[in-house]
Amino acid sequence: MEDRLIGKHAVIEAIRAGRTINKVSLQKDLNHKLIRDLLKLLDDNQIVYNWVDRAKLDSYGQAHQGVVAFVSATEYVAWQDLAKGGLIVMLDGITDPHNLGAIIRSAYSFGAEGIIIPKRRSASVDSVVHKASAGAASHLPIARVANLGQVLDELKKSGYWVYGAEAHKAAPLATIDFARSSVIVIGSEDSGLSGQVLKRCDGLFRIETSRFESLNASVAAGISCYAYALAMKKQNKG
Repeated sequence: MEDRLIGKHAVIEAIRAGRTINKVSLQKDLNHKLIRDLLKLLDDNQIVYNWVDRAKLDSYGQAHQGVVAFVSATEYVAWQDLAKGGLIVMLDGITDPHNLGAIIRSAYSFGAEGIIIPKRRSASVDSVVHKASAGAASHLPIARVANLGQVLDELKKSGYWVYGAEAHKAAPLATIDFARSSVIVIGSEDSGLSGQVLKRCDGLFRIETSRFESLNASVAAGISCYAYALAMKKQNKG
């Protein structure tokens, strides 16, 4: 199977990450100055590209910036590959690909080892996710698993602590003393964390807000990853 990467930044980051690019299509009347860095990467890596009418790229149905790449289907990793003693972000019921892409971008920015998503009740990594992640989805390992609860059990056995984002009956995020080996679980905005995940959490936290009761899942994930990164910085100084 073949996937598409839409937009300049998603394609550039895929090349930098070493993904196999089968072909890149570029808009014929595109200003070459806008994609000079991309053209150099294509030439340096001997990647085949062609020039096509804008209508052809428009047919893919997304804002493409004049750039579309054709790549082999996304390869997910085994969840065990993520268990390196740092931060793992687990997503429980995130079905919006824009949210998933934004979460991947934040997790990658703040040094997470990877993302775990379920095979059901979840967006998969597609062209929308790659674009929303600004290319981070090509760099950050992502695992798909059949049962989140069972994976959490195994991670806890190997020394991980599990922290769940929960709007009610939870400690303020600022009071959480994250372990270095941590799993942060983000649930859907509608239903929150599932029962199988909730009962396996070692701690629950909430992000205090002054107006809206809860935040978009991708915003909550970004704030949570930043809080973990700050906690690690303090521990390293101590």
